[in-house]
Amino acid sequence: MTKQTTSITADAKMIPWVEKLPGMAWIKDLKIGRKLTLGFGILVLLIFISAGVSYLGSDRATQEIMRVTDVRAPTALDASRAQANLLRMLSDVRGYLALGDQTYRESYAESARAFEADLERLNSQLQNLDTTNIRRLVRLQVAYDQWSALPEPLFDLRDDQLDREPAYRLLATDGIRYAGEVLIATNTLIELQGQQDPTAENLALLSDMAKFQGNFAAMLSALRGYVTTNNRIYRGEYEVNLVDNQNVWERLQGKRGALTPDQQGLLDTIVQNRAEFLNLPEKMFADLEGERAREDLYLFRTQALPLADEMQRLLNEMTNDQQDQLTTDLATGRRDLTQTNVIILGGGIFALLVGTGLAYVTRETIAGPVVRLTNVAERIREGDLDAQAQVESRDEVGVLATTFNNMTTQLRMTLQQVRKEKRRADDLLEVVIPIGVELTTEKDFNRLLEKMLLEAKDFCHADAGTLYLIEKDELRFVIVRNDSRDIAMGGTTGNPIAYPPLPLSSATDSDTPHLAYHAIATQVALSGVPSNIPQHDQRSTIIGDYAIDSLLTIPLKNNAGTVLGVLQLINAEEPETETRIPFDPNLQQMMESFSSLAVAALEAYIREQALHRQIQELRIEIDMAKKERQVAEITESDYFYELREKARELRSRP
Repeated sequence: MTKQTTSITADAKMIPWVEKLPGMAWIKDLKIGRKLTLGFGILVLLIFISAGVSYLGSDRATQEIMRVTDVRAPTALDASRAQANLLRMLSDVRGYLALGDQTYRESYAESARAFEADLERLNSQLQNLDTTNIRRLVRLQVAYDQWSALPEPLFDLRDDQLDREPAYRLLATDGIRYAGEVLIATNTLIELQGQQDPTAENLALLSDMAKFQGNFAAMLSALRGYVTTNNRIYRGEYEVNLVDNQNVWERLQGKRGALTPDQQGLLDTIVQNRAEFLNLPEKMFADLEGERAREDLYLFRTQALPLADEMQRLLNEMTNDQQDQLTTDLATGRRDLTQTNVIILGGGIFALLVGTGLAYVTRETIAGPVVRLTNVAERIREGDLDAQAQVESRDEVGVLATTFNNMTTQLRMTLQQVRKEKRRADDLLEVVIPIGVELTTEKDFNRLLEKMLLEAKDFCHADAGTLYLIEKDELRFVIVRNDSRDIAMGGTTGNPIAYPPLPLSSATDSDTPHLAYHAIATQVALSGVPSNIPQHDQRSTIIGDYAIDSLLTIPLKNNAGTVLGVLQLINAEEPETETRIPFDPNLQQMMESFSSLAVAALEAYIREQALHRQIQELRIEIDMAKKERQVAEITESDYFYELREKARELRSRP
């Protein structure tokens, strides 16, 4: 980059000596047509002195230079613009297929309109192009007609996950159907088994049924995780649970004779649906690990990208060809001018000096800037978007240089935007999702809630944060952290929460940004809509003299849209300077994704605890039934009857 910048600076210093003469600097700001008019006006006088033959030479030079101005340079510029717009179109399609951001789709439509305008301008120059470039332009139009029919179907395919991902479609249709039949039949089988006498054999059979149900549900969960995240850890989890499930299944099959006819019918249903379900994972794995795991990316790679490469190649060839012809025409013009100067030389020393001066001025004010601009265009074509053309004048070449600079600036901005969106995607894949997966492995409730808050607070560089859970009509504080005030309550700290629950019935619907932070929490809990307040009134205090400068409040909603609680982060800080700043909207989107993962982990934990309580209650009921049967066996025996009769006789004696 330093070398190229030095080259540009060196080019900028090549100022014609005529500009240093008093009153001659204005020449560089004249339009090219006026420069030529001035030069050839003087040449007319020289022609009268030298000979009529010199006029023919100057006329040929004029034609070559006009062809450069009217044909070569505009065609090269239009081809370069078309290349830039084609790159933008390709980048926008890639961005939308990767991220699904509507901005890319809108940007693609704008880039496509600009590219079509470039094609129209190129077609308007058709009569001035040679046969080779006409064929290139025809092939370019055909390739674009084929290309233009692809992006919209690709965008629609990107928006439909069932059509886009074959493995997900197989799981969401046949997989869920067969697995649901297995789990429903297993649940009914367990209920029927629970009605049997609690013998050791029946209890062992009931335990195997429960293990089979748990392993099968874990298989389905792991399979869903692998299909949605493509993380091979989930595949390993699925295979481990498959082995355990198969072992339990073989034990159940071996105890078939101990089942009732209704249970055997349910077992036959499980046999059929389980077999159908187990046929699906290998197909899903093949889809996930094949080149068509994402149908939209496969079609883009095999259909859209080759057409884009073909169009880019054609435009590149046209640009290079026009630049070569432009250089040739300029060389021809210079040669004609040289011949004219030779003819003028025969007319006298004065004519020679004037003609030579005019030729030099013309070359330095027209050809020089064009050559330097061509060098800059070549560097841009090679990928150096930091290259800037020196605007040496206000004529057509200067306008062209300004246009080149605007084009490279726009390309740099587009590249920066793509890099920014890539960093967001990397944060989501490398930070937020792994944290969500880690939450699902946490078995301690207080530690789970504490980890949810601390991970969110650290990721957003927040000074403080609070985690609330909804209980009945109240919003209860469960975890409170404030680093600057050294406050840590709830979770694993052992410190009780010092704040009473917030009644949801008293929440306000006001949009005023100066509401107390707890009022905002209750408002978000009721509406389910996130709140990102960038700047509070510095006079507002929440705890003592603690001022709130920024506040991010995220509802914890499950898949059904039910709000389970609220995650609230206070005062984002710049990591290096610890200066308080607003919460970045991109971080808000990350936190909304994180909240979905956290709620999933929380619900999984609650379901697991509920299952443990149900198992414990079942054990208690079995123990009570056993005790009642033992008491009945004792009270209904002959020995107990005789003792009761003797006691009655003793009581009847005087």
